[in-house]
Amino acid sequence: MTTRQSSNLELDRETMRQLGHRVADVVAAHVASLREQPAQRSLSRAEAQRLIAAAPPERGTDFEIILSQLEERVFPYHAREPHPHFMGYIPSSPTFPSVLGDWLATGYNFFAGVWSVASGPNEVELVVLDWFRQWLGMPAGTSGLLTSGGSTATLTAVVAARHAADPEGTHVPRLVAYTSEQAHSSVQRAAWIAGIPRANVRAIDTDDEYRMRTDALERAIAEDRATGMLPFLVVGSAGTTNTGAVDPLSSIADLCARESLWMHVDAAYAGFAALTSTGAEQLRGIERADSVTLDPHKWFFVPFECGCLLARDPRKLEEAFSVHPEYLTDVRAREHEVNFADHGEQLTRSSHALKVWMSVHYYGLAELREAIARGVHRAEYAEELLRARGFEILSPAQFGIVCFRAKPRGEENPAAIDAFNERINARVNETGRFLISSTKLRGQFSLRLCTQVHRMTDADIDEVVAAIVDARSAEQD
Repeated sequence: MTTRQSSNLELDRETMRQLGHRVADVVAAHVASLREQPAQRSLSRAEAQRLIAAAPPERGTDFEIILSQLEERVFPYHAREPHPHFMGYIPSSPTFPSVLGDWLATGYNFFAGVWSVASGPNEVELVVLDWFRQWLGMPAGTSGLLTSGGSTATLTAVVAARHAADPEGTHVPRLVAYTSEQAHSSVQRAAWIAGIPRANVRAIDTDDEYRMRTDALERAIAEDRATGMLPFLVVGSAGTTNTGAVDPLSSIADLCARESLWMHVDAAYAGFAALTSTGAEQLRGIERADSVTLDPHKWFFVPFECGCLLARDPRKLEEAFSVHPEYLTDVRAREHEVNFADHGEQLTRSSHALKVWMSVHYYGLAELREAIARGVHRAEYAEELLRARGFEILSPAQFGIVCFRAKPRGEENPAAIDAFNERINARVNETGRFLISSTKLRGQFSLRLCTQVHRMTDADIDEVVAAIVDARSAEQD
């Protein structure tokens, strides 16, 4: 009887080192040359298929050939979120030490679902969660877990809130959730996935500053109770995607306390502004939430994927998600240990904490705090320039976002004004040098700049405003 040999998937140390160095060189060259690259470059699906689609090779390919194919056919065709001219959306602008933290976590292949098999990495995660808790001013004992992103964090919170309100699931058709008409789409999607009927997700009106109106919220809750519905959740926004608006969190917290409702705050990108004195003041009330969504992969400068859910009472997460099958008997958490698999939907999960921990330790909080403050300043500077050049400000700068539009001479027709700004948006973006974006505010087409990329400078704001002014002039002529 012959012994079957194992497949030859193991590489020797020197080969691994050489391949790793090549990848590090490619990534370092990319990051170092961002300013010389376009902010975005894209392909049609047909073009992408012609470049990339192929049957898998039966035999292995030389690593240099693999890299060259990627460099020629794949890597050029994407929007470069860390680019200093990427201003269209709230970006992921990771520091290089955080990238290395992600690489280390991947290389070690931590299984971060249960304590006993990843006690070191999981303690790092608990430390990072407690940092976030302290920065937001939430009470001791608050904890949670890191997630793939804000959408997953919010879904986790909605499921926990639903379970707390209706543990047996007998009243789900009558449960009602409330959020702002300006809330991120992930809030509505999370409620649907959690089984809340679509008709039971209320979008509450906002005021002139795009903040949820607590009077309208209170009225909606009263009307639902009067008809036999069961309000259970209010989701406030702390930095909306459209404008950076912050709902009146303290007033919402008061209302939730009176009505015995779970208060969740979506602070996915702007929550980290709490590290600045001005931001902490603007976010006042967030510390009273039952749960909070954060996205370190946005304004805390780490790579995708890294979201976070903080829960004032993490036992509520465990009550909603904990399952104890026989095959996991050996890894059940003992006293003072935490199995993150009991706090959310994932059993098999990677460690997202190391990239946060490494970036904080490499730079220190002061440097990261200053990077956030500079992002706030740049939007204010952009607003100043745009006002001076005759643009209408539809939403003033807040938390690194400013919304504005141009008014063509003598034109008052809303559709014509919208079309004029759509053409400006397209003209600025078609060169690939900048990426700006648009949205709708009160039905009006709005141009939008997001200024959170840490390598962006005031000179970059000068450049993009000049490009917008030139595009307006070209469309006006």
